[in-house]
Parts: sequence; structure tokens; C-alpha cells
Amino acid sequence: MSEDRVQLWIALCFMGGFCAYNWYWYIKSIFFYRNNGFDFSVNFGPDIWDDDSGLSMSPRSKFLFGWPTFVAVSSLLLIFIVLVLVGVLKPCAGCGS
Repeated sequence: MSEDRVQLWIALCFMGGFCAYNWYWYIKSIFFYRNNGFDFSVNFGPDIWDDDSGLSMSPRSKFLFGWPTFVAVSSLLLIFIVLVLVGVLKPCAGCGS
């Protein structure tokens, strides 16, 4: 393993854990709300905070927007890191030289 890939391996470990955490809570939320008849009066899972307002998202917006956004972004970043590590994508390490 070359020294330039150490940062990518660290990013893979961090992003892999973050991605797994998001998938876990999103799937668990799907099962929970499906079994409750999609009754969003019960807040389930960890809080997701709104930007700058200091208030946590409502259960409905967390289920419909929060978790899917976190899952999509973390999955895309993880796929990008894996593709760079296997050599499909080449990061521009010395552009112009």
C-alpha cells in the first residue's frame, strides 16, 4: 500500500461506519413506521437537527427527507472512495506537471 492511499483508507473506514449507521436507522425507521401504520406522532430514532434553528426535525420530515438524504450522500461518497481505491477513478495528484 502506498503512502498516498492512507488517507483514503481512513476515509473509507470513517465513511463506511457513517453510511452503515445511516442505513441502519433508515431501515429501522421504515419497519417501525410501517408497523405503526405510518403514525408520525411518535418520534423514533436519533434526533436530526435543522440548520441554524436549533430544533430537531419532525418525525415525518426526518423519515421522508432527513434519512434518505443522509443515506444517499453517504452512499455516494462511499462509492466514490471505493472506486478511487480500486483504481477505476484516478485522483488528479499532480495536474499540470
